[in-house]
Amino acid sequence: MSKNMNKKQNEKETRRFLEFALLIFLLLLPVFIIALYNRPSADDFGYSLLTHAAFVKDGVSPASLLNAAMQTDVYYYNNWQGLYSSAFLLSLQPAIFGEKWYALTTFLVIGCLFVCLWGSLHLILGKQNSMHRMTAPALALLLTYAFVEGMPNPVEGLFWFNGAMNYIPFFALTLFNGGVILRLSQEKGYKALAWTILSCVIAFVVSGGHQVAALLNLMLIFLALIIQVPKKRFWTAAPLAVGLAGLLFNLSSPGTAVRVSGFQSASMPEAIVKSFVLAVFSLIRWLDVPLLCLLTLLLPLAVRLAQKDCPLFNRPWMAIATGFVLVWAMLWLPSYTMGGIGPGRLINVVWMTFVLSACVSEVAFVGWLVQKKHIDFSRFIDFGNKHSHEGALAGAALILCMACIGGDTVKEGLDNHFGTTLEAVYELAEGKPQAYAAALDERAERLTDPETENVIIRCLNDEEKPYLLYFSDVVSGPDQWGLAEYYGKNSVIVE
Repeated sequence: MSKNMNKKQNEKETRRFLEFALLIFLLLLPVFIIALYNRPSADDFGYSLLTHAAFVKDGVSPASLLNAAMQTDVYYYNNWQGLYSSAFLLSLQPAIFGEKWYALTTFLVIGCLFVCLWGSLHLILGKQNSMHRMTAPALALLLTYAFVEGMPNPVEGLFWFNGAMNYIPFFALTLFNGGVILRLSQEKGYKALAWTILSCVIAFVVSGGHQVAALLNLMLIFLALIIQVPKKRFWTAAPLAVGLAGLLFNLSSPGTAVRVSGFQSASMPEAIVKSFVLAVFSLIRWLDVPLLCLLTLLLPLAVRLAQKDCPLFNRPWMAIATGFVLVWAMLWLPSYTMGGIGPGRLINVVWMTFVLSACVSEVAFVGWLVQKKHIDFSRFIDFGNKHSHEGALAGAALILCMACIGGDTVKEGLDNHFGTTLEAVYELAEGKPQAYAAALDERAERLTDPETENVIIRCLNDEEKPYLLYFSDVVSGPDQWGLAEYYGKNSVIVE
């Protein structure tokens, strides 16, 4: 009898997850549709110069493409920036196979976030017997959806390959590494060694990405090491050392010296104060309606997790304080090295860190109420079970709200937009993405015309610059994007 009941319960939970996944897919469908009109721009061409030439010469040859990517990596390491993982990845942008393949950017970014979140949550929740096997993918899907809808700068976080893939994959790997570190703390012997090796590999890869993601990864590993020291477990010291070595290799590159020479860095005291103030104002602005919707949706899960023993439940303020320190440190780095808060794509990663910190703080606070204040949520659980249909409708309404209301950012000129889904619907109805793609396809036809060696192209007009897709464009005069070299022309002039 119990087996039949468990089977029915599993089938019910699986059906709910599939219904939830279908809802999320339908809400993200406009985002995927507008991505079809996405085209490369700016640094996309420079980073993929050698890989595009390899494709033109040899076609889809993995050996040739990987060799060209390695050459690109070495070049940028010595001449522009020490991001040894990032430069390799950026050289493989999808448009090297044709401009329309650039649409894959959005799918890659969202897929990377979802897979790494799923992996991390599976490792974190996997040993919770009270959790259904669909809990981890459902939660990963919800968080990914929240990230997509509320991202402060969606063009640099979801659509521009050179911006998004310089940050998002390494941030996502950091989240996955958090799950790996937690599992590592629970294992012994050969299993602990295996998880340590995996964490070391991830740490080295992340340290070759943008320094903000590398800093976040190292802070999380260091926090785990501090927690494990009283238990005399030092496995996490290895990935911390590897991550630090990778970051040193990154920062000590000749290219990094070239890049930072163009920045006007702030003094240490100035950077600390400036980033602290910025962190406070950012957190205030990011406490918005979409976040409240997300925290409300997570409340049932927080109640279930609160039934378990966890040291964090003893001091929930530690979760809040840790989240603030993480945000503060991530804003301190660009404040110190560049004298400012950094581009929108960097703010995206800081914002996602804040959102996850808020979710963890909610679980910690609910756990504190249950474990220390002995507040009984059984009535809340019973009410939800008796009114599951109404609860599902309320949840759907909250999810829909997140698609309609956009997030805030401290960057001027990026507010007053809808959630990414509603913004995509609005722009598709307006026709700007279609005009943007048509104009750049016409430009690409001229640049790939074998009969023309000296090409004249025009700038985009205002009706061809959709908010979600447009990052930048060529300016009148000589070619500044390296289009002539990329397409094998004698010259490219912009009207």
